[in-house]
Amino acid sequence: MLQPGVVLFDQLSDEAKSRAIHDFIDFYLRKYSNKSLEILTDYPIQYEIEQINHDIQLNSNFHPDQLRDYLYQNDGELFARIISSLDLSFMENGVMTNQSYDEWYQQKYDEISKGL
Repeated sequence: MLQPGVVLFDQLSDEAKSRAIHDFIDFYLRKYSNKSLEILTDYPIQYEIEQINHDIQLNSNFHPDQLRDYLYQNDGELFARIISSLDLSFMENGVMTNQSYDEWYQQKYDEISKGL
């Protein structure tokens, strides 16, 4: 059970979802540029990742802010499905509770490393 004021992505207001998606796009672009999206392949979001990566490649000549805006406008729903599938908790303003996307990703990476 979630704490009061803590919700899942699908329960956020539209404004809070927008913030969460923008934050996730920034995270995603950092991971994409470092070729380190492997943790996301553990989730049932392969189509979404492939489509987003295709759009990033097609628009690689965009300025980073332009690319971010383009991805939000054209792939925002794909990003929303990705975030929803990750089962993360958020404060009602769209900010992740207790950690950032980068910290969440590192935690998942560390969990896999321990199992090897």
